[in-house]
Amino acid sequence: GPRIFDQDVDTYQITAGLDGEFGSDRVYYWDLYATYAENRGFQQKRGAHNGANLQIAVGDPAVCASVPGCVPFNLFGGQGPNGEGSITQEMLDFVGAVQRDFSEQTLVNFGGNITGSIMDMTAGSLAFAAGFEYREHEGSFQPDQLASSGNTLGIPSGPTSGKFDVTEFYGELNVPLLSDRTGAKYLELNAAARSSDYSSVGRESTYKVGMLWQPIEKLSLRGSISTGIRAPGIGELFGGGAREDFQFVDPCSDVFGVAGSANNGHDSPQPANIIANCAALGVPADYVQRNPQLSARSAGNENLVAETSDNYSLGFVYNTTFEQNWIEALTISVDWYDLEIDDAVQGRNPGDVLDLCAETLDAVACSNISRSSTGAISIVNNQLTNIGGIEASGIDFALNYLAPASGIGQFDVRFMATYLSDYTEITNNADGSQTTNDLTGTITDQTFQRAFPEWRLNAQVGWVLDRWDGGVGFRWVDDLVQPSGDILGSEFYTDVHLSFSMNPDREGFRFTVGANNIFDNDPAVCLNTCGSTNMSAVVHDLPGTVAYFKVSYLH
Repeated sequence: GPRIFDQDVDTYQITAGLDGEFGSDRVYYWDLYATYAENRGFQQKRGAHNGANLQIAVGDPAVCASVPGCVPFNLFGGQGPNGEGSITQEMLDFVGAVQRDFSEQTLVNFGGNITGSIMDMTAGSLAFAAGFEYREHEGSFQPDQLASSGNTLGIPSGPTSGKFDVTEFYGELNVPLLSDRTGAKYLELNAAARSSDYSSVGRESTYKVGMLWQPIEKLSLRGSISTGIRAPGIGELFGGGAREDFQFVDPCSDVFGVAGSANNGHDSPQPANIIANCAALGVPADYVQRNPQLSARSAGNENLVAETSDNYSLGFVYNTTFEQNWIEALTISVDWYDLEIDDAVQGRNPGDVLDLCAETLDAVACSNISRSSTGAISIVNNQLTNIGGIEASGIDFALNYLAPASGIGQFDVRFMATYLSDYTEITNNADGSQTTNDLTGTITDQTFQRAFPEWRLNAQVGWVLDRWDGGVGFRWVDDLVQPSGDILGSEFYTDVHLSFSMNPDREGFRFTVGANNIFDNDPAVCLNTCGSTNMSAVVHDLPGTVAYFKVSYLH
């Protein structure tokens, strides 16, 4: 029968808080809060099979007879169109299985904040904010024992269980420096610092310094320098092992180029060092990889450290109003960013591990590869690690246009674009060298499917008239290069919506009808990289038009 998946998830959250103010000449505002949240999930899949039982049922009948419930399995007549084939219900009862998984997450969170003004300066008030926060995260996942053993369809995964907590303190200052001066309509400096103490990765500190300068009223220039951290989550720290499949030609396959690339080999002999190193690894000289799909095992790592980053941004905003019959207001912004992440948490590309071992006999890489006596790769250990770093830079563009109100309503246009100029992953090797992988403009299935289009565009035309409002949206994503060299084409989607509010001030009930991808644009065909679906849900919509009706209430 079919494979049927059911999921039941319950989420509970309770939050309580207090806030107030004190002071006479200067007023200070404070708040305290506490939250407890819990999420429990139960997943069930019917229509699975028990591979161990199936092996017994199609094996020696005498062995099957000695196992309770076993009925010899006759594959050759199928189930038949009316269930009258050779496969009976008794056979299915023994080899069939229902998989059940359980997961649970809890969060305990409390903290407090205080804000106010320290003193008056010539350009404004010297304002501050400070506070603390405590968070405790705990999570677990218990997979079905049959699934985790690998004796059924799907990717086996191991159990996960762990917890960590963090205590944080922060402070922020907003310093107005100049106001209403020639060349400085306004100038301010803002600074912030935060100290975070994680039970999992230790203490980390971050800071930010930013500047806002208005040389004239309509133009603002802004920039910032900051650092950041991201501590690994429960899955990254304590996640049980899970298999991942990838397509790759083993460098030790067909080292003399006899079988050829059409048979998972090579069209010419491998370099002498790879031939010698594969022999040293015990791989037979005539070994040829039979299956283009190999398996790797990913898992959490309790020895991970926090990711840290250096972030730089610089941009401007031009905002003005007009008294013309075709335009009322216009805002234009352009922002450049450059991000550098160190100790990025990620699994290595399994293919890179295979290449590194074959080319250099790197001890760490080779220890993560298991082979059978025939030379075939059994598994590549791809435990999460702090791979090295990520460098990314780009430019964000935004334009907002507002037309004057008229008898047919008021229109506005919002346009946003982002250009990714660089996305590079840097991997630290055991010998001290680094491997650089430029992923800009590509889609990859390394570790998991990811996409890095150079351009993304988003535009919306909006309309408002009394209690009615609506709009048309346009989305475009650039084409991408697959590992095979094939191009995954760009895609363009059109969305519409129309809303009616019961009250002119938009309070009360509001009704919305809309549809995404109204022209039913099918996503581009993705070869090799995107698995059996032959499409990328990472950057493209699922096939079909999605229509919706929404009722909301605002008080």
